[in-house]
Amino acid sequence: MDSPDRRNRRLERLIEQRDWKRREVAERVNAAYEQITGKPGAYDDETIRRLVSGTTRWPTTGYRRALEQTFQATAAELGLYNPRAARAKISQTGTGVEAALRWNWGGEEVDEVQRRELMRAIAVLTAAAPAITAALSSDEVERTIRAVTMPRRADAAVLDNIEAMLNQARLQDDLLGPQAAIRTTLTQVDIADALLTGTRDPLEQRLKSLRSKISTSAGWQLFDLGRAEMAAEHFEIARDAADEVDDDAAGAMAMAEWSGMTEEIGRASVAADQAAAAERRASRSGDPLLCAHTAGIAALANAKAGHASDTRAALTRAEGFDVTTPRNPAQSPAYFCTPGHIARMRAKALHQIGDLTAAVRAAEESLRLEAVRDRAASHILLGTIHVDAGNLDAGLSEILAGAKAEAAAGSARVSGQLHNARTLVHMRAPGSEVARRLDAEMKALQLV
Repeated sequence: MDSPDRRNRRLERLIEQRDWKRREVAERVNAAYEQITGKPGAYDDETIRRLVSGTTRWPTTGYRRALEQTFQATAAELGLYNPRAARAKISQTGTGVEAALRWNWGGEEVDEVQRRELMRAIAVLTAAAPAITAALSSDEVERTIRAVTMPRRADAAVLDNIEAMLNQARLQDDLLGPQAAIRTTLTQVDIADALLTGTRDPLEQRLKSLRSKISTSAGWQLFDLGRAEMAAEHFEIARDAADEVDDDAAGAMAMAEWSGMTEEIGRASVAADQAAAAERRASRSGDPLLCAHTAGIAALANAKAGHASDTRAALTRAEGFDVTTPRNPAQSPAYFCTPGHIARMRAKALHQIGDLTAAVRAAEESLRLEAVRDRAASHILLGTIHVDAGNLDAGLSEILAGAKAEAAAGSARVSGQLHNARTLVHMRAPGSEVARRLDAEMKALQLV
């Protein structure tokens, strides 16, 4: 089922037989979901499109049951399957992104072979990522391994250990880029899936919330590494897991990061809908950093869509929250939302709607305030705005600063921004000294 053409033709055929529109399918699934769980469903026509296209292949438990009830068919008859259930052979010597991604094969059914591989994963993780696992003692690592072996014996302390590692991985991503953290994060996906096979309330509630947070981190890191399709699957799992346990903060973060990705790949209207959903969830969470971040995300989506007044309104909302008190990942999923972060989102949004003077000021403010994340992207953004404003020399200086930072970070997302900036320079000043110097510097950094 993992062939290049993985369209879910079984589900597509069942929908066609009933002559249902995607919106009608979504409404029926949401009604079944609410009947089963007692909570409103969140499917829409885009969700159904992703199911039919095969982008989403294994919805969370509540939605699988709702789909089965809607169509009076089993998951297999609906063409649903868990792509991670087919185990990949794990190379103990593999390196880089591809080696990291091979760890992501866990599923709901965890057998003894899989548990042994998970224990090996934790052992390799402990040796390979001491900066992350330093958050735990050797006893805590061993306790986590035992829980994977016998999921029904997992307790709150084990979840504390996993969350501590997740938080360290997020800080590692901020400091060194996604390649430094993705292996840890994807291993945690598998560990959480393994533990979910043996948990019962109330531990299941917290584990699903943690599963949502892990998938959100995995989604953003995978997007950062150029894997948008895989990232979308993780974001969808993160949203559904959070909604199943009414964790508004985790759900808001999942939808915000998903919107951020969708906006960057150019799907503005979808990004705006996702951002609105993120803001609604954030408003119920009571977390000012999360509320500010989701409002900023809404500004970016509306700016990409060309809605200037909605963009400015969202920026006003973002700036209405106090984000001056430093937080860590244990205190807020949007711990990185500082005045510098808000300034960068303001710069990007204002640039998109054509307010270049204000955009330059905001981008300069972001760099001065040293936003926690994406320093390379901040330099590239400021350089791009300068070039658009006709200040080529200032633009070159900032773009080169971003290029040097990106050479060490290894982010496909930021690399794409850098190459867009290079293209802009060549469009604005073809054959110029500025264009030649930028090409030479990027070639020296092995970025072209």
